[in-house]
Amino acid sequence: MAKRGSGFITTGERVRSFIGWAFVISIILHLAIGSIFPNILKHSEEQQTEKVTVSKIHKTIVHTPPPPTPTPPPTPTPPPNATPPPKQQQLPQPKLKVNLVHTQNRAGTSSTETTVNQPKNGSQSGVPNGQGTGPPQPASTLPPGTPKPACANPNVEATVTNPVQPDYPQSALDLGLGAVTVNVEVTVGPSGNLLTAKVYKSSGNMSIDQAALRAARQSTYSPKLINCQPTEGDYLFRADFQPD
Repeated sequence: MAKRGSGFITTGERVRSFIGWAFVISIILHLAIGSIFPNILKHSEEQQTEKVTVSKIHKTIVHTPPPPTPTPPPTPTPPPNATPPPKQQQLPQPKLKVNLVHTQNRAGTSSTETTVNQPKNGSQSGVPNGQGTGPPQPASTLPPGTPKPACANPNVEATVTNPVQPDYPQSALDLGLGAVTVNVEVTVGPSGNLLTAKVYKSSGNMSIDQAALRAARQSTYSPKLINCQPTEGDYLFRADFQPD
């Protein structure tokens, strides 16, 4: 058995020293590997993510179609040549022929020719230039091209031909209204018949207005004329009422 003060290391001490150093070295290795391994895993995940991201990114290039070919403008059609108007042929003026009148002389057998003198006025085309000897015709008062109207008065307004005098109502006489005038507007048809009648200017009394309407309906009228044609027209019938 070795003594304690000896400077030699025993086998047991060596074993314990080796175990201690092995334990320390294992701790250091665990710490070193623990600090490096997460970085390796993180780096591996980043590389995988980058690969996946790069693999998913695809650049799509859309080719722009070429512009359409412009349509050439249509070739203008030249206008057809205008056909010149036919030349008017001037006909020769007929010559004035002078007929010779052959007369026979009763005294002898020889014939004589009498030359007819050409007229001083006129042309070879047969247009006379002479003046007549008759009295001049009176100048027409109508403008040229206007036909003569078929009637004396072509435009006439409708009018009354046989007016009927109205009777003064007794009820109005009792009121002492005095002289009263009522205007009735009537419409006359083309045949002179009465179409409508209405009070145009009232007297203020109903009985007097009704008497004026009766007188207007009992009267006769002539129609309105336009260019001698009868047509429908209006006329203002006047009914005068006198108390006496």
